[in-house]
Amino acid sequence: MLKHNRSEEKIKLLEDQLAAWQKDLNVPNVGLGIIQDGKLIHAKVYGKDSTGSLKPVNTLFNVASVTKVVFSTLVLKLIDNGDWQLDEPLYHYYTDPDIASDSLSKKLTTRHILSHQSGFSNWRWMNASGKLQFEFAPGTKFNYSGEGMEYLKKAIEHKFHKSLVQLSDSILFKPFGMIDTKHEWDGKQDLKRFSRWYDANGKEYTKSNYASEPSAADDLITTVIDLSKFGIETLNGLHISKQLFNKIIKGQAKINQNLMQGLGWRLIKDLPNHEYAMEHGGNDAGVAAIIVLLPKSKRGIIVLTNGDNGQIICNNIVRSFWPEGTEIIHKALKSTPLNDIHKVFNISDDILNTYTGKYMRPDGEVVNIYKKDKNLILKTIGLPTFNLFPQTQEIFFLWDFDPKIIFTKNEKGIVDTLLIKDGDNILKCTKMDK
Repeated sequence: MLKHNRSEEKIKLLEDQLAAWQKDLNVPNVGLGIIQDGKLIHAKVYGKDSTGSLKPVNTLFNVASVTKVVFSTLVLKLIDNGDWQLDEPLYHYYTDPDIASDSLSKKLTTRHILSHQSGFSNWRWMNASGKLQFEFAPGTKFNYSGEGMEYLKKAIEHKFHKSLVQLSDSILFKPFGMIDTKHEWDGKQDLKRFSRWYDANGKEYTKSNYASEPSAADDLITTVIDLSKFGIETLNGLHISKQLFNKIIKGQAKINQNLMQGLGWRLIKDLPNHEYAMEHGGNDAGVAAIIVLLPKSKRGIIVLTNGDNGQIICNNIVRSFWPEGTEIIHKALKSTPLNDIHKVFNISDDILNTYTGKYMRPDGEVVNIYKKDKNLILKTIGLPTFNLFPQTQEIFFLWDFDPKIIFTKNEKGIVDTLLIKDGDNILKCTKMDK
């Protein structure tokens, strides 16, 4: 009873903080699920709908890349059933036309994809050619890739002659009791329950169609109740063999000194009391979500939001609620030691002014760089508003996140490109107002 009362006190304190965060960060809706001792002890959606009514606990959220761990679990269930092989080459079932002539396509396996060692960039549109290509041989190093997940989805659909929707509904969602979770949504059914999207200033992203296509990497529609059920099933071993589950939580690839990649999940090791965390987040325009599970103590936190600044709230909740929360968020997002503080390089206002302006992303969206109080600010769709801190004259870092922002010049010495570098994934943005 004492433990339960302490949890209630912590939740009440968190709720008081959450109201202020939502207001300051322009995030209208936040879904929160808290798992303790393998049981869901709290599930609630904070915020109101357009009529002023409180949002129901079965509010529908898009969870962006959290989709990847749900899809990975479907694949693992197929493997446990003996219907799919972790290390069988995928060309037996599918080869993308873009890489059909590349011999590396014969080496690609499910393990490579679930551990983000496929050799692909995140998305093919990030490549200069706009086509899928191998950046390195599968299995040789880590590089986060949504393309890999989509590739695996197609291979599975080709073998079973069933869609992702059919397989997930029968193998995962119905057995787990995830009654409101779907890979495909027409954007109309239960629209009143859907949590619409808002930018960093609190302005709604107006869309005429909220429909989502079946994807293994993105756009899963779910509720905080359903995703909490998924978390509990994961903490309880997913009803798969212990040998296979141990492969999920074994580091398959090193992301950095703080973070390993398992099968589907990112793994945060060496936490207090010999604990480790399974973690994954997701971000899209007006969407930010996170799921963190602590298997040894059977705890979990699920946060779903509908704002570009939602990731800050996700991070704040984990930091505030768990004693090890600060360490978990740092290791999930930064490659530096926990107590390491970057030195800020001194740059003149004249140089900073050369970096300001609008830059076009390869997907057609705009990155806006502007100056505020002698600091550079980065603003773009689907991400929080970031302060940029100079590491060198051309390279800037983010305080709570690992990607680097790099400005480059043309042969005339004029700034013409902004690079957003996250590991080996580089988003090249071209300056629009040179």
